[in-house]
Amino acid sequence: MPQNNKNSNNNRGLASANAETRARVARAGGKAKHDERGLQAANAETRARVARAGGKASRKGA
Repeated sequence: MPQNNKNSNNNRGLASANAETRARVARAGGKAKHDERGLQAANAETRARVARAGGKASRKGA
């Protein structure tokens, strides 16, 4: 995975996070039950909020 040393509007999700945040999320994901990872483990409200935020993220060049 390429390193991302700065937050940029060109990146989405964890790609725009710093290394510490990516590592923290990876550890938390590794501790989750196999069938309950990521948005699958989130409630409907959280999934909807993440979907809205993703739609508002920068799509430079798209």
